[in-house]
Amino acid sequence: MIKHSIQIILVAFIALLIVQCAKRGNPTGGPVDETPPEILRATPDNYTTNFENQIIEITFDEYIKLENLERQLVVSPPLKNRPLIKPLGAASRKLTIEILDTLLDNTTYVFSFGQSIVDNTEGNVYPFYKYVFSTGSYIDSLKISGSVTDALNYKTDEFVNVMLYEVDSSYTDSIVYKQQPRYVVNTLDSLTTFTMENLRAGQYKMIALKEPASDLIFNPDRDKIGFISDVISVPTDEVFEVELFKPVLDPKVLRASHEAANRFQVGYAGNLDSMQLKVLPEGLLEQSRIVRQQDIDTLNFWYRPAIVERDSVLLEASYKSYKDTVVVRLREDREVDSLILSKEGQLTLNSPIQLKTNTPISVIDAASMTLIDKDSLVIPFTTKLDSLKNILSIDFEKTESNRYNLQMRPGSIVDMYGTSIDTTTYVYATKTAREYGAFLTTVTGGTKWPVILQIVKEDLSVVAEKTITENGDYDFNYITPGNYYIRSIYDSNANGRYDPGNFLENRQPEEVVYIPALITLLANFDVVETIVLE
Repeated sequence: MIKHSIQIILVAFIALLIVQCAKRGNPTGGPVDETPPEILRATPDNYTTNFENQIIEITFDEYIKLENLERQLVVSPPLKNRPLIKPLGAASRKLTIEILDTLLDNTTYVFSFGQSIVDNTEGNVYPFYKYVFSTGSYIDSLKISGSVTDALNYKTDEFVNVMLYEVDSSYTDSIVYKQQPRYVVNTLDSLTTFTMENLRAGQYKMIALKEPASDLIFNPDRDKIGFISDVISVPTDEVFEVELFKPVLDPKVLRASHEAANRFQVGYAGNLDSMQLKVLPEGLLEQSRIVRQQDIDTLNFWYRPAIVERDSVLLEASYKSYKDTVVVRLREDREVDSLILSKEGQLTLNSPIQLKTNTPISVIDAASMTLIDKDSLVIPFTTKLDSLKNILSIDFEKTESNRYNLQMRPGSIVDMYGTSIDTTTYVYATKTAREYGAFLTTVTGGTKWPVILQIVKEDLSVVAEKTITENGDYDFNYITPGNYYIRSIYDSNANGRYDPGNFLENRQPEEVVYIPALITLLANFDVVETIVLE
């Protein structure tokens, strides 16, 4: 019995010992390493003069790797051939730079690594490391600073290149289209400010580019640009502000295809407002019309009569002195597009009824339309056609919680081919005023007119606007609840819209000012704001 008890105790002790051993075997971990890597030495030394090497080695106290180097690394002045930099993929204690270009004489070079250097274990960043050397006898030491903003948008793009072009006897503004700058710095992913260091005294043109390709060459088709109007003299204590904008391109036709027996589809770039299109040889058409497709750079070129007994025509685009032609191959299997009527958007207390047809509207006969409310009262209305978008607006005085029947009889809408819609009835309903909010604004301090006052969504789409010519109270009623910005556009040329700048004309974009905070508008709620203009 005693022996049996001893065995039980021994088994229990061993089990407890195993459990304790198992517990001791679980790692508890130590303090997290938050220390960035440190540089032990650089060969040649940082800030070397009379530099003649092709290979640079920077040794760290721990293994490092390079992250997002393509975007983070900036070399100034730019090199024609991008240097070979290691480690690539695997970690190493050494960062190696192999220069694959012939360096300029008496020039200070800066390799800025941004936040690309991190330790291999915890990813601690060695921030904004710069390796600087000069091929001459001294290091250039002047600097300038500033900030980058977006002329129209509330938020500024990341990774914007700010560049200086040397202004000498050979400088022309067209150089930005074909040659890289003398100096460059990048705002990277967290800053809208910049400091450009190790500059030589001189005269410079300052340019900022937001470019997908980051080739430091201005491509108007894809890039945003900003610039300082005057030539900059370095040294200077001035702090610069550069406003980015997307330039408006002169229109040009990119492609054209025969999509229907009475329609060409045309891809284009640039400002369509002033472009003219015609079919060659002349005399084939009696009538034509351009309608722009919504949200894409495509338009429909409608024509009559159908073109027969030809396998192709030329479509000529003209704008000022520009002329170009594209060949359109004609296809016999294309059918004629027929008239289809549809609603466009929703009816609100401050918006009109909008209708659209898939063929161009030619005739609007308001006498063949009747608008009746829920009490069977006939409501007077006005009509307006946006011919470029082919949208018919029917506006009238609306009341809350009402129901409207729009009755359209044959002949009320006729397209350019003489086809009429059939008898059609659309029903619309309005909400109560309590389901909306309002912005009640007071404008003060204005001296430059006109000003376009806008309510815009977070995506910067415009929901309401007024063009104003004096200080005063301006209300925006029946706004759908949501988050909004209020912005003011100084419409300096009084054309009723925002205009970006033009680099070759040395013209800055029109000034746009936002109320700083995003405003949440609630239903049955008024937001009261005072807008102080300059």
